[in-house]
Amino acid sequence: MNMKIAFFSKYLPSDNPNGVSVQVHRLAQALIKRGHRVTCFSFSSRPLDACYDCVELKWKSDSRLVRKFLPAFAFSKVVTESYDCIHYHGDDYLCRGDNRRIRTFYGSAFQEAIHAGTVERFLYQSLFYLFELVSSLKKGVSVSISSNTGTTIPFIKECIPCGVPLDRYCPDPVKKTPYPSILFIGDLHSRKRGSLLLKLFEEELLLQHPDCTLTVVGPQRCSGKQVIYAGVLQEEELIAEYQRSWVYCLPSSYEGFGVPALEAMGCGTAVVGTKNAGIAEIISHDRNGLICETGELGKTLAVILSDHARRERICKEGLSTVQRFDIRRVAELYEALYVHQAATII
Repeated sequence: MNMKIAFFSKYLPSDNPNGVSVQVHRLAQALIKRGHRVTCFSFSSRPLDACYDCVELKWKSDSRLVRKFLPAFAFSKVVTESYDCIHYHGDDYLCRGDNRRIRTFYGSAFQEAIHAGTVERFLYQSLFYLFELVSSLKKGVSVSISSNTGTTIPFIKECIPCGVPLDRYCPDPVKKTPYPSILFIGDLHSRKRGSLLLKLFEEELLLQHPDCTLTVVGPQRCSGKQVIYAGVLQEEELIAEYQRSWVYCLPSSYEGFGVPALEAMGCGTAVVGTKNAGIAEIISHDRNGLICETGELGKTLAVILSDHARRERICKEGLSTVQRFDIRRVAELYEALYVHQAATII
């Protein structure tokens, strides 16, 4: 059954490659390959490699405050009668409920508020948690990307994980560095806790592995001995960094899911993360990755860098794990949901 599907996402990876926009793009691409027609309504321009249609909405304001609320208003004005399914990837609290409506929650604003680094962000996330509650009450189906996400949002009916295009995120052993190497992706001072990893790298890891490097991918500049600041990378460049690194480190205090861990697994790279509910749904300790308390992170990284056999075993199991999260499988799960919802209208 080929369907006409409307996607709603504030951003696309053409100008804002964040976790949600990348997942929206991947899912739309996968659905197109399955024969569906997808149109994405967004404030971003159409990505160059997009196979789907894109309707670019206009901000109509330069105010940072106004832009936080404008997407919900703009989405509510889009005429959707001609679509078989309406899939919102955020900001639908002003849109009417509909049996055709799917709403994916890519994390919980409640959890984001708890782990906020500033009072301003705490208040902002707390407000949007109220909007999430409103969205979850609307007619249609609410979907969480993880069990953890669903714990603070009522009336979640489905859990469908995020996906990775494994035809692109794949191992390349030739690229592995001849020296110990760690990769980090994210902000330094947010819940991603890049600054913590930088401190541990300088104070602990370099003492045991003086030839080790730490590559930091993200918007905030940093420096230090054996630290390589790579900035914001295009996807192919990011894949190459995963492929060349021995270990990908995820020191976050909170993750709604942890897609970078899956991307690293797909590229044959060992994953080390600090304990949080999101990553625990992906990693089984000492099987397909390592999970530790924050105070043990430096020691855990040093151990995995020193133990080649253990690292290889973990990488092999990670490759097996990530097959469950192939974006093609995720698209099949959403397709089944779309078909089910369409059938309720007939």
